Amino acid sequence: MRTRQPKQHTFLSAAAATGAGTVMRVSEYRHLTIELSTASSADLTVLCKGAVITAPTFTSAASPTNAWSAIGMYDYEDATLKDGDTGIVLTGTDDTMLLTVNTDGLDYLNFDVTAYVAGALTVKGVGYTNV
Repeated sequence: MRTRQPKQHTFLSAAAATGAGTVMRVSEYRHLTIELSTASSADLTVLCKGAVITAPTFTSAASPTNAWSAIGMYDYEDATLKDGDTGIVLTGTDDTMLLTVNTDGLDYLNFDVTAYVAGALTVKGVGYTNV
């Protein structure tokens, strides 16, 4: 049985530039449901990034002393996997997406706008466990 944990987390709120959002500690969750929405003809790329043990600087390159990896996400709309290395690429058409992130074994999660031309992005998440 999936149990919802009532705490909502906002990673990015109307972000309009490159950069990472607010880190969420996810070690107590198995999955996160993500609500990603854009405004103002968003033209950008956003990656979901995860880490274990120590919270890294998600905007810096991954390395042995700053360990993180891009994380794939499942799209609720068409049940497809969004490749973590590619991320979500938007090219001027605003959208609202519901996604699932498997956080098994992860300790930290964040979203990072890695390419930006226009628009605004908001990303929120809610954690779930199977306990």
